[in-house]
Amino acid sequence: MLLTPQGASRSLAAVFTPIKSRGLVDEVCGRIEQAVETGLLTSGQRLPNETELAAALGVSAVTAREALSQLRTAGIIRTVRGRSGGSFIADDVLPSRERALDQLRELTRLQISDLGLHYQAIAAACASVAARRSDAADLATLRSFIPTAEEDPLHWRLALSEFLLEVAAIARSARLARELIRLQADLGTLTLLPCSDSDYCATTTNLLHEAAAAIEAHQPPAAEAAVKALVAATTDWLLTEQSKRY
Repeated sequence: MLLTPQGASRSLAAVFTPIKSRGLVDEVCGRIEQAVETGLLTSGQRLPNETELAAALGVSAVTAREALSQLRTAGIIRTVRGRSGGSFIADDVLPSRERALDQLRELTRLQISDLGLHYQAIAAACASVAARRSDAADLATLRSFIPTAEEDPLHWRLALSEFLLEVAAIARSARLARELIRLQADLGTLTLLPCSDSDYCATTTNLLHEAAAAIEAHQPPAAEAAVKALVAATTDWLLTEQSKRY
């Protein structure tokens, strides 16, 4: 799929909204790197071309070109020349369990808890607003992101990420969606680890259904509570795993 603002999902579209800060090349690179780290952009997906990327992000074509060059040098994207060419996410940038375990070892319990609390606060705010603004079409899309038991850990992690970003999209807040993306990137590949645990997956599936039902019923407190519990399940799992291993 060509990832223009028109071709992207609403949650992924948050990646390609105008940049208002300075240090523009770094900001463009950061947006793409965060989307890759959270699984929103996956190996082989095509990026907008320089002109489209510049227009979507509100930067000059020169800035977009330099950012793509830096991403290429870093091995995050590859460029194919020719008529059907373009810039694509590289084939070897998928999150890995080994990188996730390295990150788990490097973080302190306080850092994990702090990230979890921040993520919980933003996600809960999104859920509360979404419960006030949702319609039937929103819920059909939201439920499509609830993973099934057959999903592998990578797809499960992406589905959880997309579910929460879709909640932010239902809240009609690109700012909240971008903050969720940033927090998911800060958590990095850590969120891949619990997705191999069947008990965790069963718990989160129930919580996803609860959150969707509360948003559909326009019950902000229930939606907020379900999403808080969802994030807490991830944080608690990571803290427990860290205490077992290190």
